[in-house]
Amino acid sequence: MALFHHAKPSHAMVIRPVYEHNLEKEFAIIRKVAASYRCVAIDTEFPGLVYRTASHPRFLSPEQRYALVMANVDSLKLIQLGLTLSNTDSGDAITWEFNFRGFDPEIDAQDPESVEFLESNGIDFSKNYTQGVDVERFAELFWSSGLLTKFNRTWITFHGTYDLAFLIKMLSHDGLPDTMQKFLYRVTCYFGFDVFDVKHLSKSCNGLYGSLENVAKILGINRIAGQAHQAGSDSLLISDVYKKMQKIFFKNGIEWRHTSILCGIQEL
Repeated sequence: MALFHHAKPSHAMVIRPVYEHNLEKEFAIIRKVAASYRCVAIDTEFPGLVYRTASHPRFLSPEQRYALVMANVDSLKLIQLGLTLSNTDSGDAITWEFNFRGFDPEIDAQDPESVEFLESNGIDFSKNYTQGVDVERFAELFWSSGLLTKFNRTWITFHGTYDLAFLIKMLSHDGLPDTMQKFLYRVTCYFGFDVFDVKHLSKSCNGLYGSLENVAKILGINRIAGQAHQAGSDSLLISDVYKKMQKIFFKNGIEWRHTSILCGIQEL
């Protein structure tokens, strides 16, 4: 049962699917509208984890947890990236879902159960492999998109260490930094200081807990486009959850202690 009233979308949302054939066109739109939006929510889909630890991650140090993130991200190929641009004071938002080429479920590193799960939730691996976006071209266009040039922009994730790590891997062309501190420095250099993990924020909000779907349900937020476990739809839901949380729990702003992605690494 929701603790809050259900939010009604101001208009029907459409998720813009992006493949090789429309990549340039969609980034032209992003460049045109980027300055009008202050919030960027991201989500990724990737083929599971191939490196794990025998003990629960809570028993590892932050540096050890980052080493685990680095080993997985550097070994895996990204499947989807969802990107939602919005403002906290309006219901207006635009969502893109980038589908990447390169991942071959027959030969590439993966957790087979994760790949099967993504396929059952609508990911078309064959289409992505033949028609998907080239990662290097995506990075070139992302750098010139206008999203990385304003440090008054807010970046939003949900349990997002892996999401940021995959995006940084693409943008840097040379894998992830070899230490956690260098990674955190690169997060700041690329995205500024306002990088929020909604899962971490929810732990400071009375009555909020659990998965993205559960937090949204408690807040009375419906998924208004797409389906769960696809990156575009999830990034849109993350955006809506963040805006509702800010209105209810963070009316006076978000304290500095909440902004560090280190919290995400500490709680993998």
